[in-house]
Amino acid sequence: MSKYSFELKLKVVLDYLSGESGGYALVAGKHGIKSETQVENWVNNYRSFGEEGLERKSTKTFYSGEFKLRVLQYRQNNNCSYREAADYFGINNPSMIANWQRKYLDEGFKGLNKSIGRPINMSKDKKKKDPFKLINSEKEELIRLREENEFLKASLAYEKKLKALVREREQGTRRKRK
Repeated sequence: MSKYSFELKLKVVLDYLSGESGGYALVAGKHGIKSETQVENWVNNYRSFGEEGLERKSTKTFYSGEFKLRVLQYRQNNNCSYREAADYFGINNPSMIANWQRKYLDEGFKGLNKSIGRPINMSKDKKKKDPFKLINSEKEELIRLREENEFLKASLAYEKKLKALVREREQGTRRKRK
């Protein structure tokens, strides 16, 4: 929900436009608005879009990379402010154009085409990953453990056989003594 109602925004804007209350700071103070910049934005949106400029949008507007580039080129070619470019293209928030400009300077056209929101961490390949599939180091360790296991089994079998032979020999020498 919006912090300020549509009715309050309209009342503040009309109060400012009447010219009786003074500047943005005085109008903001009179109506209990914390920021005079907020009042200035409302007034600019009202001048550009009428009452619709003050209404809270229920959905986000998606702009393509080509559109963003066109806005930036228009601003550069006409040497105009972010507010003027926003008004020309019907964009409600001129600071969004400043963000596009920064992304374009940092990353180029690719930065304008990035999707909004949190990036997906898990790829489709990782989701379908076989839990029993081993990486190379795990395979090497498995081979080493199997070899060690075979060696230990052979050692135990050897000890058993040796004990059995020793037992037989002892029993044979006992029989001969009697």
